[in-house]
Amino acid sequence: MSGAGGRVVVLTRGLPLHHAGGMESVAWDLCRALAARCDVTVLTTALTTALPGAGADRDGVRVRALPGTVPGRYSRSWWAASRAALETELRSGGVTGVLSVSAGAFSGVDLPARFGARAVLQAHGTSVMEIASKLGSRRLRPAVSAVRNAHGLLRDVRTYRSFDDVVAVGPSVRDSLTSAPLGRWVSMPAVHLVENGVDTTVFRPDPHGRARAALRAGLAVDGELLLVAGRLHPQKRVDRSIRLLPHLPAATLVLAGDGPDRPALERLARELGVAGRVRFLGTVERDRLPALQAAADVSLLTSQWREGLPMAVLESLACGTPVVTSLTTAPVEGAAVTRVDAADPRELAAAVRRALDAPRRGSLLPARYDLAHVAARYAGLLGAG
Repeated sequence: MSGAGGRVVVLTRGLPLHHAGGMESVAWDLCRALAARCDVTVLTTALTTALPGAGADRDGVRVRALPGTVPGRYSRSWWAASRAALETELRSGGVTGVLSVSAGAFSGVDLPARFGARAVLQAHGTSVMEIASKLGSRRLRPAVSAVRNAHGLLRDVRTYRSFDDVVAVGPSVRDSLTSAPLGRWVSMPAVHLVENGVDTTVFRPDPHGRARAALRAGLAVDGELLLVAGRLHPQKRVDRSIRLLPHLPAATLVLAGDGPDRPALERLARELGVAGRVRFLGTVERDRLPALQAAADVSLLTSQWREGLPMAVLESLACGTPVVTSLTTAPVEGAAVTRVDAADPRELAAAVRRALDAPRRGSLLPARYDLAHVAARYAGLLGAG
């Protein structure tokens, strides 16, 4: 670890060491990039597999998994243990900033100011957004669970004002933080739009990507390859991506992910007569994603819920692959992202066809989404720039 820019403490309930989710990967990538500028310590929940030593160093980042907490989840034990651990780190000296990934540092948000450190919140969403999405789904179970988000909204109102800065990871998050009701109820600190960053040394165009992906996943090299990278959950509406296949007879759809919706998606593929053109890869390790994304001709995200700006979109662009998404996904200005009404198979298929016919030009990722640029923004907010 460099130590050149002081010390930063990051609190997050989950990392890829717990499970390979999008938020976990984003948090870890940012920690690794910050470690090139300053000393970084991550406080996180207990791991099912113990790290060697209480404060193991991984990729230049010191990881402290707090014993007695519930792996990957917020809990009473996390709120108590994370506050105590944060105070210990602050008392050891040299900490310039504390970064709360989502609500990770909520129980100790008052501590950084006592030790002359800055407190920064990385907001991936808001309770207001969750409530609106669940009620908008018009499904009973999500609507009932929105009650829990109402309690979260009251907590957010009390807590946001204690941070020095809030980072919104996408325009929709920024708008939710700054407009009514949050923008009216809360004496909000400065809100900065800093989108998630992609490690372009890993996710990059690869002329040999298709052959490599075909070798590892048994994909057909000939024909058009469409990719959905993400969890197979009903809210993701991957069925919309399957329903467009009858309109694209030369295309094969690759599903890189697993989840509870897989049996229903397999049935749908059989009913539509396209089962031979849908490849279910199951859970895909993160180090395999760059080759898949570089191999694909088009990346798809057809969710019905508001998605912010998912990493799958940015990573595909970094690999030179155009993206077609639903209107619920945040726009990426100046990039090869087409937003359409994904509930209309013909409109979706037409957008995919246009993307397939467009020439490939190398990386499509705007510079502000490069991880090094994003890390520099965070380092400045955390007093480690």
